[in-house]
Amino acid sequence: MNIGKQHIYNLPENDITWLGDYARQLEQEARALGTPLPPAVRLQIGEPSFRTPEHIRLAAVQSIEQEPLTYAPPAGWPWLRELLAEKIRRVNGYAVQLKNVTVTLGGTGALQTSLLATVGAGDEVLIPDPGWPLYTIQLAACGAIPVRYPLDPNNEWLPDIASMERLVTPRTRLLLINTPGNPTGAVFPPAVIADLLNFARRHHLYLLSDESYDQIVFEGQHISPATLLSSAELEEGHFIGVYTFSKTYSMTGWRIGYVVAGSQLSKTIGDVVNGSYTNIATPIQRAAVAALTGPQERVGEMRDAYHRRRDIAVRLLQEYGRYIYTPHGAFYALIDVRGKHGESRRGRQFALDLLRERNVAVAPGSGFGSVSAEYIRISLAASENEIERGVREICQFADREVMKKRD
Repeated sequence: MNIGKQHIYNLPENDITWLGDYARQLEQEARALGTPLPPAVRLQIGEPSFRTPEHIRLAAVQSIEQEPLTYAPPAGWPWLRELLAEKIRRVNGYAVQLKNVTVTLGGTGALQTSLLATVGAGDEVLIPDPGWPLYTIQLAACGAIPVRYPLDPNNEWLPDIASMERLVTPRTRLLLINTPGNPTGAVFPPAVIADLLNFARRHHLYLLSDESYDQIVFEGQHISPATLLSSAELEEGHFIGVYTFSKTYSMTGWRIGYVVAGSQLSKTIGDVVNGSYTNIATPIQRAAVAALTGPQERVGEMRDAYHRRRDIAVRLLQEYGRYIYTPHGAFYALIDVRGKHGESRRGRQFALDLLRERNVAVAPGSGFGSVSAEYIRISLAASENEIERGVREICQFADREVMKKRD
């Protein structure tokens, strides 16, 4: 039987996707048996609970009704790229031009096209541990090798530069960072950003900065490494910034993101876009324009809601004696599910048992790396009621499991 490329086929299953499917299967089986489960709580996926704002939706409808839906330029329509360059200056704090911006198929497409444009077979790429699971799949598609650098759970999930130095080899080509972070919610302080930029410079690496949650910050400030570069340094092409509309504007299903890089590297990234999916549909790009130029109050309202939900989760974790840290951005939290006396417990088995017995779905920490193997990740993009019930169930279930083992 043909399976395609063996190294991609052999990748572990994505627990987030699999658990969502398994949750639906359990509900169907329970209904068939006439034994309905408790109300479902879905905290496993980073899916905003808000609908895309109306003015964004209407812009796409108007485009469909009034515009010829022809091919668009691979890098995106100039009228959108100009606005994206202005957004980078206004929100992210560094100056770029239209030639530095490429529109992509979501933040995922921004990452994949950037990696395809920069790394290949046998190249090593430093990625965070814990980090977003699709990084490893994307690198496998490039033939590149992921090398994980640890984030410290005892230091707000920040990287340790000294330990990273030991991971560099002659094959290391790119450093990938993510702040605000998924799954940690960590927001890297300015000094850490400067250290990471200097690390990449010292080892002559591309620095790919995944800034998908750049406008979801509760404390501190999101700092892009590009703000520490001169215009000439940015143009050299060692920095790549990845952004998306998915989280900021609740547009996950619209699949539109963008990459910022030096103009020559942007040309290469645009060629990758052209050779893979040609372009992003014009109505989607019109919706992006409406998002950028329309009222921005909704962005703040959604961020404030995530902030409240974060506070609910933190308060409950403190109440149950399971508080470890406070996420300062994005909309995730990692919860240590080990016994209170240090008993080892794998997050994946805990997640499965929690789903079967309490109908609460969470993401096992092992899917994000080895450092978080005894954690689970919850999404703070769910409703306040779901978060409150879900966190209580998690804590009570964890304590009950410990007691069962002692009996």
